[in-house]
Amino acid sequence: MPFVDTKEINLQYLQALIDNKVFENKELEYKDYSFAGGKMTDKNKEKFMKEIAAFANTNGGIIVIGMQEDENRLPVKLTGAGFSLNEFDNWLSSFRQLVLSRIRPHLHGVECIPVQISDDNIAIVVSVPKSYARPHSFWDGNKDEFFMRYANGITYMDIDDLRKEFLYANGLQDKIRQFRKDRISMILANECVGDLGNDAKIVFHIVPEWSFELGNRINLEGLRNNTSFTPISGSGWSYRYNADGYCIYSSEHKTGAINTYTQVFHSGIIEAVEIRLISNYRSKEVYNWLETQGAIIKALNQYGSLLEKLGVPKPWHLFGTILNGKGYIASAGWGDSSLPLDRNIINSLDGICTEEIPLNRALEPVFDSLSNAFGFSKSGCFE
Repeated sequence: MPFVDTKEINLQYLQALIDNKVFENKELEYKDYSFAGGKMTDKNKEKFMKEIAAFANTNGGIIVIGMQEDENRLPVKLTGAGFSLNEFDNWLSSFRQLVLSRIRPHLHGVECIPVQISDDNIAIVVSVPKSYARPHSFWDGNKDEFFMRYANGITYMDIDDLRKEFLYANGLQDKIRQFRKDRISMILANECVGDLGNDAKIVFHIVPEWSFELGNRINLEGLRNNTSFTPISGSGWSYRYNADGYCIYSSEHKTGAINTYTQVFHSGIIEAVEIRLISNYRSKEVYNWLETQGAIIKALNQYGSLLEKLGVPKPWHLFGTILNGKGYIASAGWGDSSLPLDRNIINSLDGICTEEIPLNRALEPVFDSLSNAFGFSKSGCFE
């Protein structure tokens, strides 16, 4: 977890580190770097990137650039980074390019917060998240080197450390795939939120990697009064807490069968199931596939905004699945219809939303591949 909420970082916060004699530790590093004119030396570049990779490979944390420390690793003075706030954007552009070229695989979510000390000097606080794509290496142009944090410094990762991290990375992908399979099986067996019937349905999952870290969970209490949190379709809905977390749903008045629901899991995973827009009153035709996609994409973007408000970090994995769809066709919206689906279960391509790839763009391969299943060349919603 981050050492501090980046919104709280200001001059008073940095001065409090000095006044309270806050030692460097596993999640906090002071660097008395000075970048004349906003430019880094080759020596600073190498040390800096190694530190960032080490934080990402451990618990994350912050690096305060422009903080002088004494021999006991205590902060004593804000010296600044050696350039003005007006030069920060140029420095930031160079920094991002450096992270992109020297840290492998690409590290998402690094933030840089400038803190003005004087008219011509700023400190910079670099917030590095704990990465769920670890281990990250420092690439010097010839070889990869792996580092991790210990106490108040960094050290090379040994073979056991690397083995553990590579197993973690592989295991995480397996957990994500297995979660999706398990939920699809439960939906088909009507073992989720109630009677879903046997008509075609479309299922979407937003799966944060953060959700699989032991002990991570979100606060569900505010969801009931969140007017922007609604199912994909329907104008009236009900809600309930359940074993998985919190669910909002709509059901048919006569039969009570659920025709749309969105489940938020304790872990931050979101599952959205839509039946009404897909089954079209059991005629085996999806009315206006373009408009149907638009309604779903709008809802998924709202769910992404909800996750951001709940503080669930990216990356998020995105999946779409059509169930019981064999023989269904989709209207193109101008009188033409698609080919019938040739199987009951259709899995989309995966999408991944990161700090650099917004949710709407990450959804494109998901919807393109589902549209391909109907015989369309692409979704048509991402022009």
